[in-house]
Amino acid sequence: MAAVAGGRLAGEVHKAGGIGLVAAGHVPFENLQKEITLSKQVLGLEERDDLPLGVGLMCWRLESPHLPTDLAATEPERWLRYVIHSARARHLWLGFSATGDYKSWIERARAVEAEQVEGEQRKEKLRILLILQREQEVKEALQYEGLDAIVLQGLEAGGHVATEDRGHRLADFISRFSSHLPSVKPPFLLAAGGLSSARSVADVLSQGVAAVVPGTALCVADEALLPPKQKELLIRTGDGMTVKGMQWDRARGSVGWPEGIDGHGIRNITHEELVEAGKEADAKERYARAVKEGDLDRIVTWAGAGVADVKRTAPVREIMQDLLSETERTT
Repeated sequence: MAAVAGGRLAGEVHKAGGIGLVAAGHVPFENLQKEITLSKQVLGLEERDDLPLGVGLMCWRLESPHLPTDLAATEPERWLRYVIHSARARHLWLGFSATGDYKSWIERARAVEAEQVEGEQRKEKLRILLILQREQEVKEALQYEGLDAIVLQGLEAGGHVATEDRGHRLADFISRFSSHLPSVKPPFLLAAGGLSSARSVADVLSQGVAAVVPGTALCVADEALLPPKQKELLIRTGDGMTVKGMQWDRARGSVGWPEGIDGHGIRNITHEELVEAGKEADAKERYARAVKEGDLDRIVTWAGAGVADVKRTAPVREIMQDLLSETERTT
């Protein structure tokens, strides 16, 4: 949900009964501070109030080799201290570690949580969630201490997700952990990927997961950061118009994603264009120009397999009500 889930969207998701998430790590530290301030304004909170939202970190951006070794040793704690003690967020979402060492990330977060800081202490324990794409990762994470939930991300998800050879379709992913469902104690299992209709949400919830994590469906919310033209493109996009690959990331210089991760978005020129060896700078220049011009034929619009079910822009409260309508009729 990078460049989509800001403070306003997260705050309104919470007000509508969900767990709002502020995306972080893909933009400078100061941007996160700005969005956290906005989220507290949306919720009518004071600066030192606990924030009943989550902050999501792209772990690889705070690790080596993306950061120099000296910064990689200190930056995670700086971000964690802000999220836990300054923003006072209730939830911490972690994903896409280049090292895959989520156990260390959890231990770091719990150590920061235990630090003594000046001022009023947090009222609630931090809840830590991992978003994972591979069966073995989940099996290992189920044994981690201090972990509250695991999001099973199916291949249908938009944005960044596992490559076809490493991931699983969501229904199959869930079935592989049917012995843990329904979850009766942490870590609880949640589901993400292609959940843009009431029927898809109801089907997944009927399989015993604790909750669902819609992405593409919320990109068109009035409160989402996505530009209006891209929201309109999502609404126009039908079945079979999304594609996976890393061409967009290479064109915009977003390199460093873990091995086995793909981008999933709406097919356009950038994805189809073959860049000759030695011409990478030209491709980046074309992409940068397209961003300035708002050229949707080149810039990436992330979308999952459920994008054809996205029919309109609306306040996030209405979108969430629509997604849960089938579940409410059957309970």
